[in-house]
Amino acid sequence: MVASVQIRKPENWQDFEKLCKKLWGEIWKCSDTIQRNGRNGQNQHGVDVYGIPQGLNVYYGIQCKGKDEYTHSQLTEKEIDREIAKAKTFEPPLKRFVFATTANKDAAIETYIRKKNIESLEEGSFEICISCWEDIVDLLEEQRNTYNWYINNCQYKDSSDVSVTIEGEMEYTIRPQYYRTTKIYKHSPANPYITLNSRMIPPPIINPPSKEDYSWIYVYIRVQNIGNTVISDYKLYLNFVDTNIEDTSDLFHLPMNWGMNDAARTTLWNRIIQNREVIKYSDCCDFVIIPTEKILVQTDSRSFKIGLKPKSNAEKIELQWDFKSRDYNKEGTIVIKVEPIYEEREQIILQEPYEILKAPEIVIEPKIIEKE
Repeated sequence: MVASVQIRKPENWQDFEKLCKKLWGEIWKCSDTIQRNGRNGQNQHGVDVYGIPQGLNVYYGIQCKGKDEYTHSQLTEKEIDREIAKAKTFEPPLKRFVFATTANKDAAIETYIRKKNIESLEEGSFEICISCWEDIVDLLEEQRNTYNWYINNCQYKDSSDVSVTIEGEMEYTIRPQYYRTTKIYKHSPANPYITLNSRMIPPPIINPPSKEDYSWIYVYIRVQNIGNTVISDYKLYLNFVDTNIEDTSDLFHLPMNWGMNDAARTTLWNRIIQNREVIKYSDCCDFVIIPTEKILVQTDSRSFKIGLKPKSNAEKIELQWDFKSRDYNKEGTIVIKVEPIYEEREQIILQEPYEILKAPEIVIEPKIIEKE
């Protein structure tokens, strides 16, 4: 199977209309009768392509909406309403009306289409559905005749493009772990021989165990060449919007190397530093990624690991990125949703019998576990 990212969108609306005619002609098994509606400038009644699927005696219609790949424009509700109203004037009446668009999938628009579909069916009118670019790619991969025609006959200009994601996702969810402790205050039992202020001094710990903080999250930033040119000499700048970030890390640590002399240790450290790819260069939130391999060929990708510690009340984090290379630059944003996992605990705190009891408190702290 060819990866979806390799099937590029048509350069113009005319090519997209041809693609829709050939694709749905193959899907509906009416390649010899499916037609484009009228010519440019004529009233098309909201229908660009129409045909009678094999075995039926009703017309299906397609409205082809080419959207700009680079501004990521989407269908709007007003645009949908306007085209549905036009399609209701198509003669003879349609049984199904398809919005085919090069726009990427959008949950809000798909929800609106579903609502309009129910309204239309309740009125006794046609069925309404939508195929966004990802859906069209899926259909192309199932209809091999159209797929081969599209790949082999459509010519494109050379175009550079990259995607920057977290593990392939533009919206990524992290789940830091915390203790949610309910502090309950109680009076201590009256005992003249016990004082609450006395404390036992614990013995010193010679070799304390290491600890792991589960409120830290480690993610892989993926850079992928999705264009049809080689990208060289590139860097990636990252900035976490710091309002919801407590700390970040580039995971860089120099080894202690006990037993080495100063010259050997310096040589080793210099070698490690020279091969360092992820560099944190501000107190909290700014990184630069400088790959040691300077070339990113078509469809290839690289991933780089970083650590982040969200604030305990964070719900969303924005990661702004700026990709720079010798001949191509691009900027974007990744949305990181924060869905904390809480381990509930209860802590009893004793007060002196004569003190007024404090109200219960809830305290959220990072989940830290000692490692053996």
